[in-house]
Amino acid sequence: MRDIGVIYLYRFAEGERPVQRFLQTYRDHPAGVDHNFYVIFKGFPDRTQLEFGRALFDGIPINSIELSDDGFDIGSYVAAARLVSDRRVLFLNTFSQIQGDNWLRHYDRAMNEPGVSIVGATGSWQSNAASYERTLKRLINKMWNLIQVSQLTGRGRVERPPPLPLTVKPRSRWRYILSSFHYIYLIFEYGRYPNPHIRTNAFMVDRAQFLSLRLPSFKNKKDAYRFESGRSSLTRQYIARGLQPLVIDRNGKVFAVDRWNASATFWIDNQVNLLIADNRTCDYAKGDKELRIYLERIAWDDPWART
Repeated sequence: MRDIGVIYLYRFAEGERPVQRFLQTYRDHPAGVDHNFYVIFKGFPDRTQLEFGRALFDGIPINSIELSDDGFDIGSYVAAARLVSDRRVLFLNTFSQIQGDNWLRHYDRAMNEPGVSIVGATGSWQSNAASYERTLKRLINKMWNLIQVSQLTGRGRVERPPPLPLTVKPRSRWRYILSSFHYIYLIFEYGRYPNPHIRTNAFMVDRAQFLSLRLPSFKNKKDAYRFESGRSSLTRQYIARGLQPLVIDRNGKVFAVDRWNASATFWIDNQVNLLIADNRTCDYAKGDKELRIYLERIAWDDPWART
């Protein structure tokens, strides 16, 4: 029995193209260590389609796991982890693309470091509540600027601006009230910045330890979001046990939580050190300068630090 399992999720609804891209990178980049290779065939409608899907892996020894199309990616990872017997498992989603040689060896060595619980190709400090705080910061800045202008007009130094409306339309009023409640909900569910979390793709864990976590049923998308970055996220549960989450780069270098933004792996510095890409990292790679600045800001910036 091998010590490491690589579990790749092939979701039928995503089509063949991302699978073909993954397989090309899997063939091009040696893993560096022996491993079991599992493929989750998720949501295949019939045996004919399943056989077509398996044919894509021709020449690669695989172990098939068949699952229905529910539970989202993370729910499928949990189900697969319960079926295999490897000590360590690396989970890869349909859109994964390996970017460097000896990728699995890098993961394995990082997991051997004392007190390490989970190793991911990407991590983020993003909090879902931060967008509201950025909006609030802009409103505060505007109010402060208006106060300053008002003081200057009172001294005759600048032309008086047109008067501001004294009332708020009922529809806008309700929007502000509902936004306030939604912000409180997000603070309760996800916490404030910084909210460090390993992204739930291309991450390696000790299988038994992973299955000992509090695992929701993943009935809806919110369950998946909360498990990735909520107050009881995968990462926070490990940290609560006194264990360390690491991000790993293409060269096998590891980064503790406070240095994730220096890894150049996710939504920063052109992701030059990214070990395993996916659809979200491709959004950044293909985006224009404006989009990259925006993504970098939401992943890494303190919402109160910018004017």
